[in-house]
Amino acid sequence: MGIKLRILSWWTPEWFLKRGLNELTLSTTGGLEGVLLGENLKSDRANSLHNIHLKGNLDERRKIMAMTHNELVEIMVNSMGRDKSIELGRKAMFKEGLSLGRKFRNTLGVNDSVEDLISAAKILYKVLGIEFSVNNTNNDTEMVMVVNRCALSEYYTSDTCRILSAADEGVVQGLNPHIKMKFRERITEGALCCLAALQMEDD
Repeated sequence: MGIKLRILSWWTPEWFLKRGLNELTLSTTGGLEGVLLGENLKSDRANSLHNIHLKGNLDERRKIMAMTHNELVEIMVNSMGRDKSIELGRKAMFKEGLSLGRKFRNTLGVNDSVEDLISAAKILYKVLGIEFSVNNTNNDTEMVMVVNRCALSEYYTSDTCRILSAADEGVVQGLNPHIKMKFRERITEGALCCLAALQMEDD
């Protein structure tokens, strides 16, 4: 484990969390707007959202980001239908997440160990107000991530969560190219907790 990752695992300053949230917000809202512009579905509301300004404490900033995501997803669904919105939105969010994951891998000095992946993911999820644990299964190549608390679930619609969770899947693969994550259950769809499979490549 790199020294920067070790330090941030012990103590993550608020300025780092706010900066990380700003970066995540710009990346994800930009990706969703890109879907709208790519489909030539321009609207005054969609075009104005790129000027989003996060302010207040972390909880207030998360709410602003989440409500902005909801608005963009609603525009997408109303413009192109739910199925197409989810398909295109998830592709865009995975791409954005993958890019962010690769950037954080370099910034934090994440290696290919599962321990480093989990440590880095906990730092990034702290930015979003998400708490999780990772459980082993009987399968040596798979683990399960259990999200017991998600601040965003208080605001996200089920469609927004389904689309934006693809960014999480991209971030994990960006942090460790040998591990893929896939959500199986979501709090926003009525589950008691979110469950995601972490599938490791066979040696």
